[in-house]
Amino acid sequence: MEQLEQVAEQVGILLNSQVELEAGECLIKRKRTINISSYNKSFTCTLDHDISFKNLKDSGKALNQAEVFLLPGELASFVNALHWHPIPLPNTYQHRMDINPDIICVYLSSEEPPEDFAARLSVAFDIIEQSSLV
Repeated sequence: MEQLEQVAEQVGILLNSQVELEAGECLIKRKRTINISSYNKSFTCTLDHDISFKNLKDSGKALNQAEVFLLPGELASFVNALHWHPIPLPNTYQHRMDINPDIICVYLSSEEPPEDFAARLSVAFDIIEQSSLV
């Protein structure tokens, strides 16, 4: 359990988020506020991105999963940040998307050290947050 707690703490720091440990699974809630414009109306909402890892092995690898909401204009930057990160994507990496005109939900999963998954996600979040400030 001590290894799980240490990894959870590191992941929380990387993602600047609170972590919860529950039955051998680490749950991370990362909040993000976005502005959505649709049909001449604009509104602001805060989204919870669900990020987790479970089944932490002695090798340091775990099953990592994330559900991330993006604006359509953020998708390319986010995915490019994941693919071009200095830590290469593992062979087990997968992602799929649910797309509608106003928001995209990206589901990510991989089996790798949770710190690697979190580091990659953190950079991708930073890139889209910086571009939204421009």
